[in-house]
Parts: sequence; C-alpha cells; structure tokens
Amino acid sequence: MTNPVFWLGLSILLLALGLIALVCVSVPALIGLSRAARSAEKLFDTLDRELPRTLEAMRHTGADLSGLADDMTDGISSARNIVKHVDHGISDVRQQAVQAQRTTRSVAMGFRAAWRVLTKPAKPSKKSSRSKRRPPIKPQAKKSSQKHSSVPPSNSVDASPDGATAGGPSTPPTNVSD
Repeated sequence: MTNPVFWLGLSILLLALGLIALVCVSVPALIGLSRAARSAEKLFDTLDRELPRTLEAMRHTGADLSGLADDMTDGISSARNIVKHVDHGISDVRQQAVQAQRTTRSVAMGFRAAWRVLTKPAKPSKKSSRSKRRPPIKPQAKKSSQKHSSVPPSNSVDASPDGATAGGPSTPPTNVSD
C-alpha cells in the first residue's frame, strides 16, 4: 500500500465515479432548466405581442377616466349654479310674498277705513257744551326724536262747534306694521 501508482489509480477511479454521479444528477436539472428557458421564451414572445396593446388600452382607459372626471366636475359645477339660481329664486319669491302681504294689508286697512267712514252715521249735534269740547291742540316744538318716530306728529286743526275736527271724523292714526 505504499505503492503510489495504486493510490493514483484509486484517486482517478474515485474522481471518475464522482464525475459520473455529477453528470447523472445534473442531466435532469439541465433538462428542467431547458424547459424553463423555453417557457420563458414563450412568455417573452407573448409579452412582446400583448404588452403594447395592453399598454395602449390602459392609456385609452386613463384618458377616458380623465374625461369622465372632467364631465363630473362640469356637472357638479352646473348643479351648484342651478342650486344657487334656485336659492336666489326662492329668496326673490319670499321677498315678493312679503311685499304682497304688505300691499294686501295696506289695501285691507284702506278698505276698512273707507268702510268706517261710509257707514258711520252723521250726527248733527245741535247742543254744544263746553265740558265735552276738546281743548285745541297746541303746536309743539319739533324734537329730533320725532323725526324717527313711527307715529307722525299731529297737526293743529281747528275744532268745529260740534266737537269734530274740520278735516272729517276724528279717528286715531293707524300704524301699519311691517
């Protein structure tokens, strides 16, 4: 066993057995690798054919979505404008209703006053007593507070002998509230 040729031959034999085992194990791996390479080649061919169409479709979809977003923005803006117009119209109608109510009240008060004047019997008074007669109204100095008063200042009117004022029957001034 001290023979070096024996050890050399044994070493070469073991090396050959290792290489054979390596080839036997690597052949199925190489076959699988070649199959994977063919599959990858088919995938790349498919991607090369389909990817440009898919990317183009995605670009069109993006453009369509952008157009839809613009349409939605325009629709929302027009709806907002319509709501503003409706709100403005409603406030105009409210103002017109308030004005119509004021006018109706004024007309009704006018008719009421006219009816009172027309239906009030004229009382010819032959007796005049000084105790029932009202004293004449003295003119007052105008104050700055009377300018803004809701009741107009009364004017001095001469009283007739029957107790009525010269301008017609005496009725207190009516204040029409808004």
